[in-house]
Amino acid sequence: MFLPTCTRKTSALIAQALCTGAIATVVAAAPSAAATTPAAVTNVACSPTALAAAITAANGSGGGDLALAPGCVYTLTTPLPAITTTITINARRSTLTRATTAPAFGILAVNPGGNLDLDRATITGGDAPDFGGGIANRGVLKVTNSTIRDNHANFSGGIGGVTGTTTTIEDSNIRSNTANINGGGVANDGTMTITRSRIIGNTAVGGVGGGAANDGNLTISRTIVNENTAQRAGGVANVGGGTTSITSSNINTNTATTAPGGVLNTGGTVTVTTSTIRNNQPTNCTGSDIAIPNCTN
Repeated sequence: MFLPTCTRKTSALIAQALCTGAIATVVAAAPSAAATTPAAVTNVACSPTALAAAITAANGSGGGDLALAPGCVYTLTTPLPAITTTITINARRSTLTRATTAPAFGILAVNPGGNLDLDRATITGGDAPDFGGGIANRGVLKVTNSTIRDNHANFSGGIGGVTGTTTTIEDSNIRSNTANINGGGVANDGTMTITRSRIIGNTAVGGVGGGAANDGNLTISRTIVNENTAQRAGGVANVGGGTTSITSSNINTNTATTAPGGVLNTGGTVTVTTSTIRNNQPTNCTGSDIAIPNCTN
């Protein structure tokens, strides 16, 4: 599996190859107050202390909607509280980053039972000692209209999801992230869906899947996976019995030390539909342990 047992309580280990009574005279019951009153939105001041306090308060009250200060840079010197309930963060094009002088930690974490919906954020500068340098998911995560860039971890430099998790990435950029081992951009042990996104310029230094590494269920649709690097499979690696589906996507100009440069399958199933896999070095798919259908050279 991809994501290691560690002090942050991840659960899986990647192979090194790599949260009424009705009135009698009324026919239809009136809607409840909860159904007609929108949830209150908490506006979070441009301060990492305020952001941490808002997450803690939302966790304590069973969830919440947070709106960050537009365009703010939240520079973190200590880790944010993990998400343990259902929380929506409308970042409003703000940035969450780790101070360069701070100790190593990832930017956001979703714990078991947590459910994070993150929109319009830039997540950068994370340096997790285990997995998920940008975001570490142990629950349910949705990322939309966001940029995950320049993060680092042992596994899954950008976003990582462990066994039993659900991760959805839409209309986002995952770029210039680094993993020491597998999954420079993303690594998945659970269920991950990536749609209309760009995975570009990520690196898996000592393993597989510079763009994406999977041993769960991974769906890549209408997405560009370009210019990533790894020891093997600069683009996408499917290992450990995982299932990867690539549809209407481009996997181009990725580089690996050992073939293939584009897409690798060491076990499980990879399907490629109406997609382009080309100009990867040293090969596109040739050299994969299991042949990749609809991919040549």
